[in-house]
Amino acid sequence: MDDSLHRFLEFVRLLPLSKKIGAAFTLALLVAGITVMFVWTNQVDYQVLFHNLSPDDAGAIISELKEKNIPYKIEGNGSTVLVEKGRIYDLRLVLASKNLPNGGSVGFEIFDKTGFGTTKFVQELNYRRALQGELARTINQFKEVKNSRVFIVLQKESLFIEESKPASASIQLDLKTNLAPKKLSSIVHLVASAVEGLEPGAVTVVDTKGRILFKGGNADYASSFLSSTQLEYKSALENEIRKNVQSMLEGIVGAGKALVRVIAEIDFNKTTLSEEEYDPASAVVRSQRNVVESSQKNGGSAQTAQTVTNNRKGIISPQGSSQNINSKEDTTTNYEINKITKSTLQPAGTIKRLSVAAVIDQMYKLEKLEDGTVKKNHIPWNDDALKKFTEIVKNAMGYSEDREDQVSLSSMPFFSEVSAAPMAEGDKKGFDILEIIGSYKKLIVNLLLVILIFLFVIRPLLKSMRAAPEKAVLAGAELPGIGIDSEAFPQISEPKRIGEREKAIALSKNNPDKAEQILKEWIGEPE
Repeated sequence: MDDSLHRFLEFVRLLPLSKKIGAAFTLALLVAGITVMFVWTNQVDYQVLFHNLSPDDAGAIISELKEKNIPYKIEGNGSTVLVEKGRIYDLRLVLASKNLPNGGSVGFEIFDKTGFGTTKFVQELNYRRALQGELARTINQFKEVKNSRVFIVLQKESLFIEESKPASASIQLDLKTNLAPKKLSSIVHLVASAVEGLEPGAVTVVDTKGRILFKGGNADYASSFLSSTQLEYKSALENEIRKNVQSMLEGIVGAGKALVRVIAEIDFNKTTLSEEEYDPASAVVRSQRNVVESSQKNGGSAQTAQTVTNNRKGIISPQGSSQNINSKEDTTTNYEINKITKSTLQPAGTIKRLSVAAVIDQMYKLEKLEDGTVKKNHIPWNDDALKKFTEIVKNAMGYSEDREDQVSLSSMPFFSEVSAAPMAEGDKKGFDILEIIGSYKKLIVNLLLVILIFLFVIRPLLKSMRAAPEKAVLAGAELPGIGIDSEAFPQISEPKRIGEREKAIALSKNNPDKAEQILKEWIGEPE
């Protein structure tokens, strides 16, 4: 071992200064490249465990990680916690069992630990806090919402109506992007449905910029939601009719050879119609009244008798009889006329008129030309066929003359055949080389680093070490005072140099014919 080290040190000592500097630089570069490759390959890959955390949640999560001695990183001013990639899902499940993160609010877990001395007021207060926290957590699940807070005023019940107060709610949203009216309406109805006695009109929604997004009882907001619903209903109705008509036509002319568009006029007014009809021919006696007056003189004295008889249907009253000198009779009869009352409710969303436009492709015939190409000759549909197609469209759309529906059907050659089914999402996506490189980037970089180190570090070093002994021997032979002991370096032998004369002699001995041919070429003698 000492002899080999001595030989190596002697070999290095004999190298020229430039070679020593180059070898040292190459060795340092090699060590640095291997060190960088080792460190980069073995470094921990940190991924996001949770993001957009509140300070309370971030502190609680970091405390749990420290307790379990799990390395972590903090980014985003403390709102993002990163851990090792392979432990993300396990940690999420463990932290979820401890209600972390909880969005910086208290949910129904507040009732997991309750004391016997808790008063009714504290219980009601905790219930309201828990309900507000659960609603805020649910609202935070919307991708447009960064954070939210919910404030609820529960309804106050009383024996006196004037002292009872309805429930109300206020919602504050910290938005990442603008919230669509449909999603805003869903948040309002979510909170209203979760609180007893709370109506959507008693909910107010604001954002952190001070804008009122929804104010209960405001007709403008209500109309905007209603308009969105109306548009969706109209679009769904038109698409349903279009699919019915187009599928019917494509079943006859072929897939992709029919185009259909539908425009529907919808009446969104809700109407209540009340009617009363009387039938005089079907009169029925409701009540009858008879008044009879009579007067009689008896022994110089006058007597007056009055009998009132009320006859109602089904009741017969006895009639009094007397001998009258003067009599008067008054009869009153009340009749009940047959009456029919109708109340008709016309719901919103009835169809006022439908307009359907359909275009079908023409038939075609292939014709082979003289130059070998094929030409497509279109043949239009005749009038009888178009009339039949029109009747088919009317039946498929539910045509009504009372609504004055319109149908337009024509036939013309299509510029290109339209695919009946859209291309699948998987077919659109081909071979993605960038995705493959991203998946195996570490392996690829390691291989490239090894190849570069071999080509630019190890290979030149080996070449220089192979060439160094020869130059060192020659330098030692030429420099005065420096002798090379063959016993000290038995592996290094002086290379033999063969001159032109020695080469010619060896060639003439080994191959006389070839030597003769070369001599003839030199002197220019023809063969």
